[in-house]
Amino acid sequence: MSREIVKIGRLPDNTLVVAYPKISSKHCQIKKVSDTGFVIEDLDSTNGTFVNSRRIKQTMIKPDDELKLADMVMDAKLVLSVFDMKTEVEKINYADLKKHAEIHDDFLKLKKVYEKYVSDKKKLMMGSNLTSTGLRAGLSLIPYVGTALGIVATGMTGTVQAKMYELDEKFKMEYICPVCFRFLGMEPFDNLAKRGTCAYCKSKWNKEF
Repeated sequence: MSREIVKIGRLPDNTLVVAYPKISSKHCQIKKVSDTGFVIEDLDSTNGTFVNSRRIKQTMIKPDDELKLADMVMDAKLVLSVFDMKTEVEKINYADLKKHAEIHDDFLKLKKVYEKYVSDKKKLMMGSNLTSTGLRAGLSLIPYVGTALGIVATGMTGTVQAKMYELDEKFKMEYICPVCFRFLGMEPFDNLAKRGTCAYCKSKWNKEF
């Protein structure tokens, strides 16, 4: 759904609804004038529209500008993202939009969680194999060490297993849905990103609202 104008205000007939008493029923509007250009206009609001701490009637606005309606600070980047949203929802609640953005950001953090888990597991397994091979080679040069070799190998296996268990338990606590907090299993992050939805609570993780 392509938008050229996003109207912002307290009433539900605005494009972006902000349920805050100090914001006027029809507070302001933002018009897209080019692919990267946006103009914000105050609609004679009671408590004013501010861009970078300056009360405005009409001015250009960028994603990194500070936007404030009345005394409520808003995320300009988030507000401008409404223009690019491909959704059938015509009216969007700002609180819902902000919450969805937070969920999306939390989901993206899972990429590092998964990558670190895979990396740490590989290091643990490779380290175990190298140490075990070295010990076996060294002890094989000494006569009558069969029993000792078995004891050392068993001890090392137990240590690796303990570390692997700790690694798995930590992964289970961190690789979770940001909404329902359930463990997402061993599914790679890229697969989760493609699906975009939690298999348990059905919450959307992707950028689209």
